Amino acid sequence: MADTRKRNIPARSTERRFLKLAGEATRNDCPNPERIGCPNSDAIQTIVSRRFSSPDFENLVDHIATCAPCYEDYARRRRLRSLRRASAAAVLCATVLILGLVWRRSMPNVPQRDAPVAKETPREILAATLDYSRWSPERSDRPQSHPPASPRIARGRLDLTIKLPIGTEDGDYTVAFLSNGGPVAPQAVGHASWDGTAEVLKIKTDLTTLQPGAYTVAVQSGDSFRRLYPVILE
Repeated sequence: MADTRKRNIPARSTERRFLKLAGEATRNDCPNPERIGCPNSDAIQTIVSRRFSSPDFENLVDHIATCAPCYEDYARRRRLRSLRRASAAAVLCATVLILGLVWRRSMPNVPQRDAPVAKETPREILAATLDYSRWSPERSDRPQSHPPASPRIARGRLDLTIKLPIGTEDGDYTVAFLSNGGPVAPQAVGHASWDGTAEVLKIKTDLTTLQPGAYTVAVQSGDSFRRLYPVILE
């Protein structure tokens, strides 16, 4: 899957390797109560904030991936970072809402006539999940050596949850469904955030008109490389 390097910071794809091994497996198999070889808290914080540019980055990532105390420290710091971002976004939304209400109250009341509305039976919105959290963090222009099985979802109007490879950074992402390299459905935009176990991206999309078969899900943030994942529509 795709990733980029900015200002000599190691690629996010490297960071994803250790979170793939995290969770219960790390807690149960790698307790490390003596804290042998553990980095200091500042080093873990620089990884969370993506400011770590040392040549030892990959060795530090490998240690955290196999050390329960270090993984718990990383996960806690990641959750706190996500909460701070969510709080800032909530304050911004509240400010915009208040400004909108003030502007609306300042506008004169103009009576409006009810326009005829064509009644249409709404199509059911289906909840679906695509789990790519265990996929290796390789770029889109490099095929995976041992890719997992392609997930399957039903066609229709979807409230879609996409679990990205763990370690993907929070932010806005554009999602497109491709066939033979070209888009076959309108692009959708969603926000990815860490929910404590995975990096979750939620979008709404309509795949009703697509034929059953194999497609590609393209996920991209800004001008970074696209991450490409397979999917089977049923």
